Amino acid sequence: MQNMTRRQWLFRVGGAVVVPSLLSSCRPGISSNVDEVGERLSQAYVPLKPNDCVACDNCMPCPYGIDIPSNLIFSDRAIQDGYMPGALDGEDFAVKGKRFLELYEDRILNKAQTQRCIGCGECLGTCPVGIDIPDQMSKITALTDVLRDLRCQQL
Repeated sequence: MQNMTRRQWLFRVGGAVVVPSLLSSCRPGISSNVDEVGERLSQAYVPLKPNDCVACDNCMPCPYGIDIPSNLIFSDRAIQDGYMPGALDGEDFAVKGKRFLELYEDRILNKAQTQRCIGCGECLGTCPVGIDIPDQMSKITALTDVLRDLRCQQL
Protein backbone atom coordinates (compact mmCIF):
# COMPACT_ATOMS: atom_id res chain seq x y z
CA MET A 1 0.00 0.00 0.00
CA GLN A 2 1.38 3.38 -1.01
CA ASN A 3 1.68 6.16 1.58
CA MET A 4 0.21 9.45 0.39
CA THR A 5 -0.87 12.75 1.84
CA ARG A 6 -4.52 13.73 2.15
CA ARG A 7 -4.02 16.17 -0.72
CA GLN A 8 -2.56 13.46 -2.96
CA TRP A 9 -5.45 11.15 -2.10
CA LEU A 10 -7.98 13.88 -2.88
CA PHE A 11 -6.31 14.51 -6.21
CA ARG A 12 -6.60 10.81 -7.01
CA VAL A 13 -10.25 10.42 -6.07
CA GLY A 14 -11.23 13.78 -7.59
CA GLY A 15 -14.98 14.44 -7.43
CA ALA A 16 -15.82 11.35 -5.40
CA VAL A 17 -15.67 13.33 -2.16
CA VAL A 18 -18.90 13.07 -0.18
CA VAL A 19 -18.20 15.30 2.83
CA PRO A 20 -16.18 18.28 1.51
CA SER A 21 -16.48 20.34 4.70
CA LEU A 22 -14.29 17.82 6.54
CA LEU A 23 -11.48 17.89 4.00
CA SER A 24 -8.60 20.29 3.58
CA SER A 25 -8.64 20.43 -0.21
CA CYS A 26 -11.69 20.56 -2.41
CA ARG A 27 -11.09 22.81 -5.42
CA PRO A 28 -8.42 25.25 -6.52
CA GLY A 29 -10.49 28.47 -6.39
CA ILE A 30 -11.94 30.43 -3.50
CA SER A 31 -15.58 31.46 -3.62
CA SER A 32 -16.04 35.19 -3.31
CA ASN A 33 -19.34 34.74 -1.47
CA VAL A 34 -18.27 35.01 2.14
CA ASP A 35 -21.94 34.85 3.20
CA GLU A 36 -21.70 31.12 2.45
CA VAL A 37 -19.17 30.55 5.22
CA GLY A 38 -20.64 28.50 8.04
CA GLU A 39 -21.63 30.46 11.14
CA ARG A 40 -19.28 28.45 13.35
CA LEU A 41 -16.32 29.30 11.13
CA SER A 42 -17.16 32.98 10.75
CA GLN A 43 -17.52 33.39 14.52
CA ALA A 44 -14.17 31.68 15.14
CA TYR A 45 -12.28 33.81 12.59
CA VAL A 46 -10.55 36.97 13.77
CA PRO A 47 -8.21 38.86 11.39
CA LEU A 48 -4.63 38.07 12.36
CA LYS A 49 -2.13 40.61 13.62
CA PRO A 50 1.69 40.32 13.59
CA ASN A 51 3.01 37.97 16.27
CA ASP A 52 6.72 38.93 16.02
CA CYS A 53 8.11 35.37 16.19
CA VAL A 54 11.92 35.40 16.30
CA ALA A 55 12.27 31.73 15.24
CA CYS A 56 14.27 30.78 18.33
CA ASP A 57 12.74 27.26 18.28
CA ASN A 58 12.22 27.25 22.07
CA CYS A 59 8.67 26.02 21.36
CA MET A 60 9.94 23.00 19.45
CA PRO A 61 9.54 20.12 19.17
CA CYS A 62 5.76 20.12 19.26
CA PRO A 63 4.43 16.76 20.48
CA TYR A 64 1.88 16.84 17.64
CA GLY A 65 4.38 17.59 14.90
CA ILE A 66 3.37 21.19 14.23
CA ASP A 67 6.15 23.39 12.89
CA ILE A 68 5.25 26.27 15.19
CA PRO A 69 7.90 28.78 14.06
CA SER A 70 7.14 28.20 10.35
CA ASN A 71 3.42 28.78 10.91
CA LEU A 72 4.02 31.95 12.92
CA ILE A 73 6.58 33.32 10.47
CA PHE A 74 4.32 32.47 7.52
CA SER A 75 1.51 34.44 9.16
CA ASP A 76 3.77 37.46 9.73
CA ARG A 77 5.12 37.26 6.17
CA ALA A 78 1.56 37.20 4.79
CA ILE A 79 0.81 40.41 6.67
CA GLN A 80 4.08 42.03 5.61
CA ASP A 81 3.73 41.01 1.94
CA GLY A 82 0.05 41.99 1.72
CA TYR A 83 -1.70 38.66 1.13
CA MET A 84 -3.14 38.20 4.62
CA PRO A 85 -6.95 38.39 4.35
CA GLY A 86 -8.59 40.93 6.61
CA ALA A 87 -12.23 41.12 7.62
CA LEU A 88 -14.62 38.55 6.16
CA ASP A 89 -16.68 41.29 4.53
CA GLY A 90 -13.63 43.04 3.04
CA GLU A 91 -13.58 43.52 -0.73
CA ASP A 92 -10.31 41.66 -1.18
CA PHE A 93 -10.90 38.80 1.28
CA ALA A 94 -11.41 36.16 -1.44
CA VAL A 95 -8.45 37.31 -3.55
CA LYS A 96 -6.02 37.54 -0.63
CA GLY A 97 -7.49 34.38 0.88
CA LYS A 98 -6.86 32.39 -2.28
CA ARG A 99 -3.23 33.53 -2.37
CA PHE A 100 -2.75 32.90 1.37
CA LEU A 101 -4.14 29.36 1.20
CA GLU A 102 -2.20 28.46 -1.95
CA LEU A 103 1.07 29.55 -0.37
CA TYR A 104 0.24 28.06 3.04
CA GLU A 105 -0.56 24.63 1.61
CA ASP A 106 2.48 24.81 -0.65
CA ARG A 107 5.02 25.91 1.95
CA ILE A 108 3.89 24.15 5.13
CA LEU A 109 3.42 20.40 5.02
CA ASN A 110 -0.02 19.16 6.02
CA LYS A 111 1.43 17.29 9.01
CA ALA A 112 3.06 20.51 10.27
CA GLN A 113 0.01 22.80 9.86
CA THR A 114 -1.88 24.40 12.73
CA GLN A 115 -5.05 22.29 12.48
CA ARG A 116 -3.15 19.56 14.34
CA CYS A 117 -2.82 21.75 17.46
CA ILE A 118 -4.93 20.46 20.34
CA GLY A 119 -3.91 23.26 22.73
CA CYS A 120 -1.93 20.94 25.01
CA GLY A 121 0.13 23.89 26.28
CA GLU A 122 3.57 22.23 25.98
CA CYS A 123 4.76 25.37 24.17
CA LEU A 124 3.34 27.86 26.67
CA GLY A 125 5.94 29.84 28.54
CA THR A 126 8.72 28.91 26.13
CA CYS A 127 8.47 31.99 23.92
CA PRO A 128 10.93 34.79 24.74
CA VAL A 129 8.65 37.40 23.14
CA GLY A 130 5.54 36.14 24.99
CA ILE A 131 3.50 34.78 22.09
CA ASP A 132 0.41 32.86 23.22
CA ILE A 133 1.22 30.02 20.84
CA PRO A 134 -1.97 27.92 21.25
CA ASP A 135 -4.03 31.07 20.65
CA GLN A 136 -2.06 31.92 17.50
CA MET A 137 -2.36 28.33 16.23
CA SER A 138 -6.11 28.52 16.82
CA LYS A 139 -6.39 31.80 14.89
CA ILE A 140 -4.41 30.50 11.92
CA THR A 141 -6.54 27.34 11.92
CA ALA A 142 -9.74 29.42 11.98
CA LEU A 143 -8.51 31.39 8.95
CA THR A 144 -7.53 28.29 6.97
CA ASP A 145 -10.84 26.63 7.93
CA VAL A 146 -12.77 29.62 6.55
CA LEU A 147 -10.70 29.65 3.36
CA ARG A 148 -11.07 25.90 2.87
CA ASP A 149 -14.80 26.14 3.50
CA LEU A 150 -15.09 28.87 0.88
CA ARG A 151 -13.11 26.74 -1.54
CA CYS A 152 -15.44 23.80 -0.89
CA GLN A 153 -18.51 25.96 -1.54
CA GLN A 154 -17.64 25.83 -5.21
CA LEU A 155 -18.36 22.07 -5.46
